[in-house]
Amino acid sequence: MCKRVLVTLDGSRTSQSVLKELERLGPGVQVTLVTVGGNPKATADTPHAAYTGGVPMPGGVVAVPAARTMESRTQAYDRARDQLTAYLEACATGPRAVGQEVDVVVRFGEPVEEILAVAREKDVDVIMMATHGHSALAQVIFGSVASRVVGSGVRPVLLVRPKDLKGKAS
Repeated sequence: MCKRVLVTLDGSRTSQSVLKELERLGPGVQVTLVTVGGNPKATADTPHAAYTGGVPMPGGVVAVPAARTMESRTQAYDRARDQLTAYLEACATGPRAVGQEVDVVVRFGEPVEEILAVAREKDVDVIMMATHGHSALAQVIFGSVASRVVGSGVRPVLLVRPKDLKGKAS
């Protein structure tokens, strides 16, 4: 019986199909939901220049536009982490409803490396993830997070194929 399960989610409906299978494991399972985000970018451009061209008439007023809102790199990461944590918490409601203990983990970086790092840190029994149903040729050309996690041999992997992919080439 699997007591510690790592579930990978990427924000897609396909990846969330694994949650129904997770709930079927029943109560008492310790679940870690993980998502790996890309490096976030700040939401604002560079601020306006301090100097505006033109010469005011005597007694005139030069209107300087307000500076644009800026965020630091840390603020961009915090914003992205908050958004991804909210997504994982929303996904955790079903497993929690069936009595599973759920922890959420947000990482940034290369998905395969981060998934495997969390699997080692949490000492999970199995990694559950959905397959997106790419063709064998697409996997050879583009690679696949699922196939690379399976190939790592770090932990056993349970791949879930969503119902809407059944019958398609994979």
